[in-house]
Amino acid sequence: MIRAHLATFPPRRRLLRKTCEAILPQVNHLFVVLNGYEDIPGFLAKDPKVTAVIPDRDVKDAGKFWFTPAPEDIVFTIDDDIGYPPDYVTRTLAHLDAIGPEGNVVGYQANVYVGPRGEGQTVWDNYLFHQPADQVLGASILGTGTLCARGSSIPPLSEIEPNAGACDIPFCAWLFQRGILPWTLPREAGWLSNELPRNLRPSSLFQTVARKGHAAYRGLMWSFATRWPHANIRHDRFAARPA
Repeated sequence: MIRAHLATFPPRRRLLRKTCEAILPQVNHLFVVLNGYEDIPGFLAKDPKVTAVIPDRDVKDAGKFWFTPAPEDIVFTIDDDIGYPPDYVTRTLAHLDAIGPEGNVVGYQANVYVGPRGEGQTVWDNYLFHQPADQVLGASILGTGTLCARGSSIPPLSEIEPNAGACDIPFCAWLFQRGILPWTLPREAGWLSNELPRNLRPSSLFQTVARKGHAAYRGLMWSFATRWPHANIRHDRFAARPA
């Protein structure tokens, strides 16, 4: 099964509809976690390709990991504020197949550790999903709004929820512990688009969680983010290295 996992909350209802319209034709099933909703919207409840739940607590972005896939499933974790083109799934799957779905995950939003700059300083390159990139590159942190992976590379909710709001961090920590490598993929500028309107930016998780730099998830990040063997290395060059 090719499946998409999404978590959202009520102020983004219009964005949610647009995202569902873009993704549903491309996957076998869409799984949605509706944080803070009182009722499941009709356009979701009526669609046989959608499973939607209202959780008993606000799990924020960790809701992308609420549903457990089969190991052989292909999972796309997505966000409600990204514009996904009609060839998003087929093109991404082609990249995953070329890299190898066993032991690798792929996506389009990434932070890449480049190296130390000086005493207590580090250098990072940021690859934003709506900006161009021309190669498959080893990532240190991979965003879960544009992620594709086999079901066996998707952790359970219990691994993610303690750092809800910054789920990219526990997800990549879980990958690191298991030797599963994250890669950021090539794309043209604007192939993926940022659909978050200005009036909703203050409520984004980037503003409400990430920018506050919570000690727990920052500590988790530094436990793995500078230790990847493939970070900032092109996939073809990393694959050609002697075993």
